[in-house]
Amino acid sequence: MKATLVLDQFADTSALTKELKSKVTFSTGADGKPVAMFLAGTVFEGPQAVMLCRTGQARPADDECAKELKLSPAQLEALQVDYKMNSLGINDKDDRELYRAGVIEGYNSDREYIHGPNWDAYQAAKADTGKDDI
Repeated sequence: MKATLVLDQFADTSALTKELKSKVTFSTGADGKPVAMFLAGTVFEGPQAVMLCRTGQARPADDECAKELKLSPAQLEALQVDYKMNSLGINDKDDRELYRAGVIEGYNSDREYIHGPNWDAYQAAKADTGKDDI
């Protein structure tokens, strides 16, 4: 069974097997220190692959993993979107709906919205109704 990560993830190198350590990439953190990462697309195998898919962190990379999951493509996609929102700190119910609708892509460092591809249409709809909340 194989699965691939959908997002970059931090890696705690103190508890990794030799095989997993070989998959780690280092980047520079905000403080200038190296940070261990598993990059999106990194392949995990075995029971860990299934667990990563069930939490939305990965997608099946083979039929065996997909069969073991017993999830529809829509269920798997919903898990992945929830995981992405959690990773971005999008916890407010209304903001989660805006993310799902493609209105926002997350927040900047000042916690202001990062505009998504549907931002302008959303703003136009708000203006047409004369309401701040649609």
